[in-house]
Amino acid sequence: MSVTSVGRLAALLAGLVLAGCASQLPKPALPESVALTPQEEAVAWVAHQAAVTGLGEWVLHGRISVTTEDDSWRGKLRWQQGAQDFQMYFEAPMGLGAARLSTSSAGVVMQVSNGKTYYAADVEDLMYQFIGMHLPLAGLRYWVTGLPQPGMPSSVVEYDGAGRLAHLQQADWDIHYRGYLNTGDVDLPKKVFIENSRLNVRLVIEHWGVQT
Repeated sequence: MSVTSVGRLAALLAGLVLAGCASQLPKPALPESVALTPQEEAVAWVAHQAAVTGLGEWVLHGRISVTTEDDSWRGKLRWQQGAQDFQMYFEAPMGLGAARLSTSSAGVVMQVSNGKTYYAADVEDLMYQFIGMHLPLAGLRYWVTGLPQPGMPSSVVEYDGAGRLAHLQQADWDIHYRGYLNTGDVDLPKKVFIENSRLNVRLVIEHWGVQT
């Protein structure tokens, strides 16, 4: 895969989002050293899931890197997500340009810095059209907030001692969480590492904004 293709992949991997979220500065997460008993953690996980699922809209700002066997690539990310609509802006270093991915009346549209525009019925179709690969982008919308993708079996689910995900396996994807940021009402991931035998994606989230 060329550097350009990996850059395109990174832009698409981020893409599921909506404008208009209320922003607030993240506060430090609760201390990781206070571990719950298994029973307490089960109760805390149910409450945490409900709080994250109940978010009306959210926006994150951070960095993304993508690594394959042949290439590696990184850039800045701004991702806004609503119940149905989304908008994402991705900025790449080293002159690779920027991309904007959002919903439209025709489905999903991507605008890139060279002036070209791409359309598809959904995000995964657009990704395949753009780089020729299928990836579980529908799952990324949930994984990035620290939730499993609904309706997909999980072969591994591990918690962090505070009722939040530490490790998840769905399909052939491994998702690891390295810390959380407290946004006031709910803890959301600080670092998310997603990988399989072909691809490694790392998200470092610097700021969350949420609307309940």
